[in-house]
Amino acid sequence: MSIWIDIDKPTKHFGVHSKNKSRNPKCKGINEMLRDGGWFDVASIEEAFELHKRSYSNYTIVDRTDKYPE
Repeated sequence: MSIWIDIDKPTKHFGVHSKNKSRNPKCKGINEMLRDGGWFDVASIEEAFELHKRSYSNYTIVDRTDKYPE
């Protein structure tokens, strides 16, 4: 199962989602970081939490995977 991470630079938000819920924002990339952040596809929820711990520990993490069942 693919997991999507929403990294939002202005709000320092690190969202973990089971689906890509982006609305194709102009200032956020898909699998690339732009001015306001980006949406990134990772292989597992564990990988998402490890990325948060390693690179974005000062961002608020929000797990929304249970909100969008497959």
